[in-house]
Amino acid sequence: MNVNTDKTRFSKNQKEAFVFLSDMENYRQLMPDDTKSFEIHESGNGFAVQIGSLPKVGMKLKESTPDSQLVFESPSPNFEYYLTINIDPVDDSSSDVSLNFDGKFNMMIEMMAKGPLTNFINTIATKLGQV
Repeated sequence: MNVNTDKTRFSKNQKEAFVFLSDMENYRQLMPDDTKSFEIHESGNGFAVQIGSLPKVGMKLKESTPDSQLVFESPSPNFEYYLTINIDPVDDSSSDVSLNFDGKFNMMIEMMAKGPLTNFINTIATKLGQV
């Protein structure tokens, strides 16, 4: 299952955007309004979030390319998914950010998760444009 956002104009240059998105605490303000809980992993390299009636979902930073990309993965071996955040330079005060979610789920889970995951990813992108 793939969910991709359009590029969102972020009011920080590429380097500032990368620093902002590398700090897990900043994701708190990007979460949907119906977020029930948001917890940063003790390592500081990931977070878990529960939105609405959905189960808690974790994201763990897998790798990053300075200033241009962050890749998160599932912290659980039971699920395989990745969230890739790409940061493209625009000028000295802004950048374009896109989010790409790639999950390998069975058909039943995909049918149940696609709508909520799409809303989740799009909400992060929308809120980035408002920071």
